[in-house]
Amino acid sequence: MINSDLESSLRVKRNGIWSRCADSAKNTSENSLKICHDWSAAADELLSEAFQACFPDGDVALFALGKLGSNELNLSSDVDVLIVSETDIEGHLKGLRQFQKLLSERTAQGFVFRVDFDLRPGGRHGPLIPTVEHFKDYYGNYGETWERLAFVRLRNICGNPKIISDVLAFAKKFSFRRHLDFTLFDDLKQLRGKIQNHYQVPAKAGAIDLKMGLGGIRDLELFTHALLVVHGGKDPSLQVRGTTEALNLLAAKGLLPAVDATFLTAHYANLRALENYVQALNDEQTHSIKETDTHPAFVTNALKTLTTEMQHCDQIVKSLLGEAPANVSLENELSTIGLPEEDIKELWSEIVEQEVLSRNKGRDENARKAFLQEFIQTLKSQGGDNKRALLFLKDFIRSTRAKASFFTLLLREHELMKKLCWLFAHSPYLSRILCSRPELLDSFVYRAHDRFSEDLDVLLEELAERKLLSELINGSQYLTDRNLSGLIENLTSTADTIAGALLSALKKDYPCSVEILALGKWGGRELGFKSDLDFIFVITGEAHDNDFKLAKRFISRMTESHRGGNIYSIDMRLRPSGKAGPIVMPLADLQSYLEQESQAWERQAYLKARWVNFEGPSLVASYIGKGLTPPELTELNRIRQELISKSPVLNLKFSEGGMVDIELAIQTILLNEKISPTGPSTEAFLAMKKGTTEKLTESYIYMRQVEQMLQLIASESTAEVSLNHEFFHDLAATFNASPSKLLEELSNKLADNVGTLKALDPRRSLP
Repeated sequence: MINSDLESSLRVKRNGIWSRCADSAKNTSENSLKICHDWSAAADELLSEAFQACFPDGDVALFALGKLGSNELNLSSDVDVLIVSETDIEGHLKGLRQFQKLLSERTAQGFVFRVDFDLRPGGRHGPLIPTVEHFKDYYGNYGETWERLAFVRLRNICGNPKIISDVLAFAKKFSFRRHLDFTLFDDLKQLRGKIQNHYQVPAKAGAIDLKMGLGGIRDLELFTHALLVVHGGKDPSLQVRGTTEALNLLAAKGLLPAVDATFLTAHYANLRALENYVQALNDEQTHSIKETDTHPAFVTNALKTLTTEMQHCDQIVKSLLGEAPANVSLENELSTIGLPEEDIKELWSEIVEQEVLSRNKGRDENARKAFLQEFIQTLKSQGGDNKRALLFLKDFIRSTRAKASFFTLLLREHELMKKLCWLFAHSPYLSRILCSRPELLDSFVYRAHDRFSEDLDVLLEELAERKLLSELINGSQYLTDRNLSGLIENLTSTADTIAGALLSALKKDYPCSVEILALGKWGGRELGFKSDLDFIFVITGEAHDNDFKLAKRFISRMTESHRGGNIYSIDMRLRPSGKAGPIVMPLADLQSYLEQESQAWERQAYLKARWVNFEGPSLVASYIGKGLTPPELTELNRIRQELISKSPVLNLKFSEGGMVDIELAIQTILLNEKISPTGPSTEAFLAMKKGTTEKLTESYIYMRQVEQMLQLIASESTAEVSLNHEFFHDLAATFNASPSKLLEELSNKLADNVGTLKALDPRRSLP
């Protein structure tokens, strides 16, 4: 039996606290959300006291949902609670009946709270006190979208710590998924319609429904919770309960326009102030307010703009939900994309016959049809290789297993749809990345980068994903702006981050002083698409048994296969003594080798040497004063002649006057004239010869621009360009030129480069 003194004590406490909060609501002496917070804290205290009296054994836990869960309880609200037990014990039901009676029964002193247990597994048809196992089984297999939204505000009040930990951990996984789920918005739209059509009590004439009205409290909270559920899986900092806190965070992270967040925050506070006011008048659970009634000045002033503000809130909510996908016909659209009928029949049948994976197939099949229609229309507006685009679309849909979330995402994100069409029609390289890893679309939309895991196996997958995502983001941007400096800087930075993260992780198992010395394009901060990583391992401290172990594992981890391929291919042929040399070398030995034993071509290569995430000494300083002897110039010229392509097909890298010719020429000049460069890039090298290399620099950058675009557009890695190549017309289009004009321009630049190099390159002046 429950002590009558406790029953009386709870009601006295409740009435005293409620009266203070109600007075604050009626005279606006406190901020509306502060009142809600204080009343929620009081509810926690009262519920805890009652719960501990009714469940003294401690094998159950009490949770809050709804507005109590978010500490935003209004003054005359039901409290939504959930009781979970470790095991199913009949005695728990007795405690539940006592708990409900203690709180809800009206006496001469009133009541404490109306308690609602309907937000439990199975709702009114489910067990009143589910076990942890039943809780997980139900929501894991049958949980719906509205329940995911509701659990955003799930919060423990008191009870068994293990039950609390298990329930909250599972609820977070249930509500917040790692990958974006934009079908949520369609479900939310349907939920909003049900609320408006079935649950809304018609407002009295001249009255405004603060909670259920369009643009009211329920709309605003659903809008906010949807954004948290969509983005909270990728960004755990968004797993918050409070509405105002959520709006501020969403704005700070660029997921909600700041002007909208500011408006919604003020609108929410205003709605809650009016709700507190009407409920404080008679302690009634009402959300309706009449404009024609007599009110205090603060209410009258708020009502003057309330209708307009609710309409504005309604528009913001609608902008998130979008329009419902309609049933569409695709046959007429297909006939306008310029493909032969047999191609359309073959490709399209493969695309549309892939079954949508969904529990709501009617809705999601409409979403798929709407997506396909928009995809076709976007293809027509952009121009490009439509057959190629449909081939990649087929592969993409297959790799997503036709999941409805991808169709809904792309329908909502119009800019992403445009990029996807453009990539599929223009870039086989980027298209294959997306088809192999379609889940990268999440991060592609929001440029998101999770923190790296401490677990090595997980880290390796994250590093592989980071590399692919970098190429996807930067390649997509490069197709649009052809900004070479931004591209190579970002790709190089990504390689630095990945190598640094892997090296740091391996050093935890193999402590040592090994560092990475980047060479080649990586060392020059000029990394492009499909580039290997040229580097060597250098011991910067005392030699250790772990040095070689770490190096071997770094190589194997970097090159082993992951989803979408290996992380990077690597090239260590530039280590002293080439393939026969040790893979780890002490710094002092490397400096001595470069100064005393290195060949001229090695000194050329080490002009690009750069430490990765480590402040090490300059290696160029140890040998730049050596200069080049005539025999060395002769040997470098022999190497040049071997590298120069004799093919009549123009090769951006290996034709005479091409990029390799320029790179080796300027490196030779620096060594011959004993000039120490200010940076490791070819552009920095060329800048050291002021007044003589400006045109050469411009030509080099242009050829590199074309070469990087070629990597994105060609079906295979190549530096050759020819009118006979199928991709060359697409390449020319990206540079707004005809194929013949582009080829002529490149040929002229090569010829001009040869003329400039003959005057500058000391190798070419040899007899």
